[in-house]
Amino acid sequence: MTTLSSSLVAQERTQGQNIFAQITTQTSGGQVTITQPNWLRALVGKTFHTPGSIITGYRIQVYTSNMRGAKQEAYRLAGQLRRAAPELSSYVTYSAPFWRLSVGDYTSRQEAQQQLNALRTSHPRLMREAYIVREKVRVR
Repeated sequence: MTTLSSSLVAQERTQGQNIFAQITTQTSGGQVTITQPNWLRALVGKTFHTPGSIITGYRIQVYTSNMRGAKQEAYRLAGQLRRAAPELSSYVTYSAPFWRLSVGDYTSRQEAQQQLNALRTSHPRLMREAYIVREKVRVR
């Protein structure tokens, strides 16, 4: 089943259309009938991640600076965010010459955008310069 599913996913991605539509609209003269539950049809082409795996996803970058005191400011803002939104994971990182503070682990840009919109509404001062970035994230 794994081999079939993998080949269906790969074929669907390369064809740019639903694999079921592709198979049933072949013009080779024959007729193909596919019978399976709707829940199975809905799963074909989806990507699944196990908890704890690391994937390329999205985070909300709240702060970035290379000025004197940037490290202290990043940690100060992280503390403020932890108190304001304790459910969010926060990450202070350094990549020369910038200190950055980002929050969240989102698998889709849409999910990150929804959270950013909610945070901008609830904490406008903290999120005034926030934006979405692509990063490696841990699936929860």
